[in-house]
Amino acid sequence: MIVAGADMKSIHILILCSLALICVTVTSIADSINVQSTTVAGCRVKVVRVPLDSYKVKIGLAGNRVSATEPLASIARRNSACAAINGCFFNAYTSSPVKPPYHHLISGGKVLHVGNTGTTIGFNGSGDYRMERLRISLRGGLDGSKSYPDNWYSYFINHPVENSTTAIIYDKSYCQSATPAVGLQAVVSDGVIVSVGPGPKSIPGNGFVVLFSGGEASQASKLTCGKRCEFKPEFQSTDADFWNNVEEAIGCGPRLVADGKIALEPLSEGFTSAKILSARGQRSAVGVTRDKQLLLVTCSGATVKLLASIMKALGACDAMNLDGGASSCLWVNGKYLTTPGRNIGNALMVIRR
Repeated sequence: MIVAGADMKSIHILILCSLALICVTVTSIADSINVQSTTVAGCRVKVVRVPLDSYKVKIGLAGNRVSATEPLASIARRNSACAAINGCFFNAYTSSPVKPPYHHLISGGKVLHVGNTGTTIGFNGSGDYRMERLRISLRGGLDGSKSYPDNWYSYFINHPVENSTTAIIYDKSYCQSATPAVGLQAVVSDGVIVSVGPGPKSIPGNGFVVLFSGGEASQASKLTCGKRCEFKPEFQSTDADFWNNVEEAIGCGPRLVADGKIALEPLSEGFTSAKILSARGQRSAVGVTRDKQLLLVTCSGATVKLLASIMKALGACDAMNLDGGASSCLWVNGKYLTTPGRNIGNALMVIRR
């Protein structure tokens, strides 16, 4: 691993590794964040190394809302970030202003979006992290009970309606002020159901709306005015205690490195596109080293398989792929190291502790 000294402006190092001859430029910018410009096996690589003892991770949303889009630089500046990289895959090609993400988003300890594919990296308040194929269920209850007949559930949170049968929760983090005009919907304000009927509904700032459509419409009969109503995410994980106390998390994938070894299984994570399985392109990735340095990485002309090898060569103990192509972007200390080709929906940022 290469770390610039506090008084360094730049150094040039030649490293012979199993991949190829790597030419590295390391620049110390501020507060022990280091920037590297690297060439690995013919791929241009930009690396930002962040000590997690001194910085914390925060997930940034475009416009502070789920399913909106915005330049990475403005997301980062609004959150006083020191560095930021693009986040998860999202529907960038729809003509709708609602461009939903495809993966988990958690910020401030609150689940903002559920997408049960790929891999998720999460951080608690102490800077500890987990990276795994996390699954989240949204379970609701009435009048303090989550047992039948007071139980209800939702598939998604803050996601547009994409199927005739669905159940979706909307709260103030959604990019629209009202819900879609679909199905039967219950409005919950200050923990109490205040109305039930066909949509659309205005989303209260102090509550949420639950939408049921198609085969799930029968759930709406349980939610009657005056009842107390709540929901809670349930984490299916090898370490549920960690996820119950997670502060910030983002999903994407596929996973690239696990415990210092390449661990690439895109098909088993639900990825079937040639863009992930075989194509070369602009890539972004996040990783963590054994000495708790966060790696924010972009590279050009790489397959995901090659990206896994790059992350291992950079010293990642755990690493996963992020959105790429025109979404790939990396911002540090007020400027782009990798400039995006479009606005993005969310970002992984680092902020001084």
